[in-house]
Amino acid sequence: MAAYRAIAPSKQAENLPSSSSSNQGGPFGDFGGDVGGGGASGGGNGDGRQRRRRNTGQVSQIACLECRRARAKCDGNRPDPCSRCQSRNSACIYEPHTKTHKDDLLREIDALRAEKADLEHGQKDLELTTKGLAEHNEGLKKDSDDQSIILDILSNDGHDREIVRRLRNGESRQSIADWLLSQPALRDHMNSIPGSQRSLLDVVGRVESLYEDRNDPLPSSSDFIKQWTTVTRSPSVIGHLFVLYFTWVHPVHMLFSEVEFKESFNNGDRAYCSPSLVNAICAMACHLLDNRGPEARNRDLDAGQLREGFMREARAGVSTEPYTLMTSIQTFAVMYLAELSSGKARSASGRSIRNLSLGDSNSKRVRPRTLLSLNSLTNRSAWSGITYQKPFAPESPRVEVFLNVRLDKDADQWRYYRQQGDELEVPSRPSFAILCAYHQAKLFRIVHNNINIYCGVRGKVTAVAVIECYKRYTNWLADLPSELTSVDGDDQPLPHILCLHIQYHTALVQLFTPLLLSGQFSGSALEELQNMIGFHARSGLNIVDQSKRLYSCRYHMPLMSFCTIHLGHALINQSTSQPPAAQTLEYCLDVLQQGRSGFDICGPLQHMFCETAKNLDIPLPEDIEERIGPVNRYSVDDLLDACTRLSYVQPTDEIVRYIDSRIGRDWLDDWRRSQSQSPGQSTSGKYLQINSILND
Repeated sequence: MAAYRAIAPSKQAENLPSSSSSNQGGPFGDFGGDVGGGGASGGGNGDGRQRRRRNTGQVSQIACLECRRARAKCDGNRPDPCSRCQSRNSACIYEPHTKTHKDDLLREIDALRAEKADLEHGQKDLELTTKGLAEHNEGLKKDSDDQSIILDILSNDGHDREIVRRLRNGESRQSIADWLLSQPALRDHMNSIPGSQRSLLDVVGRVESLYEDRNDPLPSSSDFIKQWTTVTRSPSVIGHLFVLYFTWVHPVHMLFSEVEFKESFNNGDRAYCSPSLVNAICAMACHLLDNRGPEARNRDLDAGQLREGFMREARAGVSTEPYTLMTSIQTFAVMYLAELSSGKARSASGRSIRNLSLGDSNSKRVRPRTLLSLNSLTNRSAWSGITYQKPFAPESPRVEVFLNVRLDKDADQWRYYRQQGDELEVPSRPSFAILCAYHQAKLFRIVHNNINIYCGVRGKVTAVAVIECYKRYTNWLADLPSELTSVDGDDQPLPHILCLHIQYHTALVQLFTPLLLSGQFSGSALEELQNMIGFHARSGLNIVDQSKRLYSCRYHMPLMSFCTIHLGHALINQSTSQPPAAQTLEYCLDVLQQGRSGFDICGPLQHMFCETAKNLDIPLPEDIEERIGPVNRYSVDDLLDACTRLSYVQPTDEIVRYIDSRIGRDWLDDWRRSQSQSPGQSTSGKYLQINSILND
């Protein structure tokens, strides 16, 4: 047998680099050579080309259980699942290797211990900071209470009036404090108060900040207060109630000149002020009184008892005055607002609003008469609009609005005020209150006309009449000055400006709702009405939400509470079966609940709104009793006292009989004709683009 012959070297082997050759493929060289086996043919690769090992990508050091069972490469990175388990929708579970698990646990324990130490150190720092802030806050609270006590002592002794006079004469705070300490009687009182000498300079600064650049009444002694009211002898309480009234009530219901009232009050004369008017103002301001403030803690005040005491004195005082006096009429108007806020609108309407007659037509005080006349009409039109009653005829239907009333000056300021001390911390802003009242009076002239249309005063309700009224509303909005146009929360609009726009949108909802419910509209005309009502209802609630976020609804006047449920009713009536209806219900109930802490009328309104929701098969919130208390707690008399009717809903059955039977047929033609006479943007596209605060 022949010997085996030598096997010739393959071409691949000839091409392999030697160990001494340079590395050309990277730090670890290229993987050449035979992967699948050798042989004369070069491992099955006849042309001698080298096969490269496939790049497996990232490989985990600890494979998951599924990859272990399959003996597959695992690219997972604990705790993220690997790609193989993800592609198979398998549970990717990692079990650490026994050899490395102990080291991993020890490292994790060390990291947790370090984190715990950092947290404990941070907690100690936080506790020290919290303790320091609490001590600082307690010190500020004690200083504020001491200042309130000192201020009371100064008021009772009559020194506060002298402080203001000296400040206005240019004396420094330090010289006034030194003068106060030189008064023997005052020094004896103040020695009994710890830290009184240190607080005295702050008290002088507080008095200066409160009355600087403002027309507030001078702080008066208790003997001076007695000529106006006997409910309280504390000048600081009266001053606090005055500021609350002129901050929240007066800009919305401007029934007299703030400047002239305060001048008469300061001078002790009765040209523009009377004891009954002072008591009525204080009674209304008690609805805004915060019993948590320092003035309440120091004097154990109860807002309800104070309100009743002021109302008793106001009724007793006005009953002895001639009803034709301007101050008597103003007293009746403010008493009406106070009784309405207490949920006693029925008695207020019967006793107060019918006495708003300007009988003294020969009075030489033209400006106050004009202001009172127009705003009495505004209040009566507002009340008629929200309760759907025929309004009283205006005394001077053609008088020019605010013809003899000066508008705002640069010095007229407004600041966000809730309790004593806010005047030191909150900056003031231009008020535009008189300008706002001027345009509010114009708006309610149109509202008055709107109500008369549906009361049948002018015959059948025609498309032309409604469209002309709508044009008056839109022209009113277009004519607003730039100071009153913005309702954007970023611009921090004043509360009475927001109130003005809420009233505008509510009026337009009330203008179109009877037409929608008349059953005489169909097709595009019906869709147009629904779009307009939905747009104005959402726009109005958007502005309510702005007011809620900026100022809270705690200081909403009753008029705003009625507007809220009218706007909310328009929305839930359009989408009773959709979730936004339930959301709108909850939102409006929350708004009323905020106001209910000071205004008793909000409770019956919540009850009536819940009854409306039940009638529309809208579910009440599961926690309804936790939100507003027992739903059926109000009697028929309570509801009549609040609204003079058992429901706030428009009496459609009574209104429809005044609507012309041809109104649906004539609507689109009259609408197009109106648009051609005053061209502008088509309404339908505009109304469909509005976004709701409820995102429906």
